[in-house]
Amino acid sequence: MAGKRMLTARLVINMIAADDVYTSEDQLLFPEGTVLTEDVIAALKEHSIFAIRIKVDEEDGKTPILWEGKTEASAELPAKDLEKAFAPTEPSYPLNEDIEEENYYDAVRKTPEFKEFSETFLNAVDHMKDTFNRVVMQNDEIDSKEILSEVENVVAKSRNSLHILDMLQCMKGYDDVTYVHGLNVALLSNMIGKLVFPNISEEDLEVLTLSGLLADVGKMMISDDVLQKNDRLTIPEFNVIKTHVLHSNNILKGMNLDPRIAEAAMRHHERCDGSGYPGGYHQDQISPFAKIVAIADTFDAMTSDRVYRKAICPFEVIHMFEREGLVKYEVEYLLPFLTTAVQAYVNTEVCLSTGEIGKVVMINEKELSRPVVKVGDVYHDLSKEHSITIDRILD
Repeated sequence: MAGKRMLTARLVINMIAADDVYTSEDQLLFPEGTVLTEDVIAALKEHSIFAIRIKVDEEDGKTPILWEGKTEASAELPAKDLEKAFAPTEPSYPLNEDIEEENYYDAVRKTPEFKEFSETFLNAVDHMKDTFNRVVMQNDEIDSKEILSEVENVVAKSRNSLHILDMLQCMKGYDDVTYVHGLNVALLSNMIGKLVFPNISEEDLEVLTLSGLLADVGKMMISDDVLQKNDRLTIPEFNVIKTHVLHSNNILKGMNLDPRIAEAAMRHHERCDGSGYPGGYHQDQISPFAKIVAIADTFDAMTSDRVYRKAICPFEVIHMFEREGLVKYEVEYLLPFLTTAVQAYVNTEVCLSTGEIGKVVMINEKELSRPVVKVGDVYHDLSKEHSITIDRILD
């Protein structure tokens, strides 16, 4: 039987899976031929699988085939619902939509989940702007509980770490030098904290999340002429940018906040090999939360558009972390993050250095930045084909 890709949000019970379906950890979720039930569809959502291939009529290649028996779920349906579920001539989805050619992130953006996430995210950004402005212009205190609740609202719209990464990738068009970046860093810091400290207390996780959110508040003290310059910064201008950590520290340490927040703001540009700023601190001189915010800050900044450059391909950023990150960042924090982050790009379409368009189908654990990419019927293992690289993700 022929197969066609369909969004999880459009699946109905009694459709039939056309392929084996795997989780992002390469664990078989269910095999080809599985009849979809409510529980099966719920499992797809739980594992952040936004689309699968389902069996369709071989003649038109579009009409989904519905199983004509009774699943455990369908057996409990009223007769009128059973009749509707088994009627292939009355499907509850558009048959002329070419989902097969739809970009992965375009598909994600069309889901109700993303709409809800983006609304909550942008509301949090607006509140963050207002808070930062009142802090700098009116010397107001930061209501940590209130601003943290905005972040927690966004986290609540995400099922797990991979789901957050998918959502943030889809939000890249809303990039902002201070506010969106700050919220992204807060979310990523929260994610890393849960990964590397499974038993982290709720209080410590809140402090870490606020550390990411408020790390760049000092940029409010820097001229827009420098912050939003449409070209690369000169050395004197970059030195001005560096002062934002001092401004952030001065603003935050004067408030009724956990002192680790100001410390993380001051030190999140330090590096374990002493190459960072402002103090050239080494590994044992940098606090754990500052090390986590450093990873989150760098990853988000490099994978986001800036006024003077386009976003860098996440696989190139991961390669940078693999190449030099092991000496600049805390390895015990970096590797769990990269291992999780790269899984978010499985099933995404990418453009290779050869000009070909393919799909990431498997991650190589020993070289996270060089996955297996399927182009047509050909599989390119980039960990072996070193002449080929991923130029960009098609989003």
